[in-house]
Amino acid sequence: MTKVKDIMTKNVITCEPMTSVREAARLMYLNGLTGMPVLNAKDEVVGIITEYDLTRIEDHLHLPVTFGFLGSIVSLDNPLNGDEVEKQLQKLAATKVEDLMTKDVKSIAPNASIEDVAELFLHQKANPVPVMEGNQLAGIISRADIVKLIAGGELVGREWRELAKLS
Repeated sequence: MTKVKDIMTKNVITCEPMTSVREAARLMYLNGLTGMPVLNAKDEVVGIITEYDLTRIEDHLHLPVTFGFLGSIVSLDNPLNGDEVEKQLQKLAATKVEDLMTKDVKSIAPNASIEDVAELFLHQKANPVPVMEGNQLAGIISRADIVKLIAGGELVGREWRELAKLS
C-alpha cells in the first residue's frame, strides 16, 4: 500500500514568520507551490502560508467600489486619492507572513496512508499538508502529489520542473 512518505516532497521550501508577504508569494510562484510551512528559529512548524491566505489579502486593502456608467466611473463610497491607495499597497507589501499564515496547522505522519491524507484534503480543507516525524518536518504533500500518483507511478518522486522539461 502506498504511504505518504512514498509520494511526499522531501526537499521542502519554507519561510519564517518575519518573511514579507511579497517574498513568500515570490517563493510560491517561482517554485510552483500552493503553500509552504512557516518555521521558527528552532525549525518548528508554527504555521503554513497558502495561496488561500495570500488571496485573502484583499481584506486588508480598501479600494472604493466603482462602476462604469455612460462612459464615466461612479464611486459608491468615499474614494481614496491615489496617495492613500499607494500607502495601503506599501503597507500591504510590508506585511509579514505571521500576519496572514494559518496557525492551526494540520499535519500527517510519513507512514500514514494515502486515504488518510485524502481525508485531510477533503474534510479539513487542508492543502498542502506538512508531513511530520515527531516534531520535525519530514516533507510536504499536496493534492498535486495525489494527481501525480494517478497520472503514473513513474512521475512520483520527480520535481515538477524536471517533468516540465520532458514535455
